[in-house]
Amino acid sequence: NHFMKLKKNFFLSLEFLGWAGIIPFVISAFLLFVINDYEVEIRIIGLLYASIILSFLGAVHWGYLLHLKENNNSLWLWGVSTSLLAWFSLIIIVIFKNYNLSSILLVTGFIFALVVDYNKLSAHKNYISLRIKLTFFAVSSTVINGFF
Repeated sequence: NHFMKLKKNFFLSLEFLGWAGIIPFVISAFLLFVINDYEVEIRIIGLLYASIILSFLGAVHWGYLLHLKENNNSLWLWGVSTSLLAWFSLIIIVIFKNYNLSSILLVTGFIFALVVDYNKLSAHKNYISLRIKLTFFAVSSTVINGFF
C-alpha cells in the first residue's frame, strides 16, 4: 500500500508532469532529423504544441490570481497575452507558412513567460527551478522546429 501511494504521488508530482510535457517537444525535434518524408508536418506539429504550452503558461497566472483573490490587472492581461501570441504564431504558420517567424514568436513568449514567472512566483522555488529547465528544452525544440 505504501509503494502504491509513493507511485501515485510520483506520477502526480510537479517534476513528473513537467517533464512529461516536454516529451512532445523533444520527439518532434528529434523526428525532424530522422524522417525526411514528413518534415513539414512534423515541424507544424512541434510548433502547434509549442503554442498550446505557451497558452498554458499564461493561464498559470489566472489560477494564481484567483487563488489570491488579487486584482492585479497586469497579471490578468499577461494571462491572456500568451494565448494571443500563440494564436498569432498559428496564423503565421497556417496562412504564411513561415515557420521561422512563428518559432521566434513562440521562443520570445517562452522567455518572457519565464521572466514573469521568475518575478511573480519566485516564492515557489521548486516551480521556478523546474521552469528554467523545462524552458530550456521548450526553447531548444521550438528553435529546431522553426529553423532546422
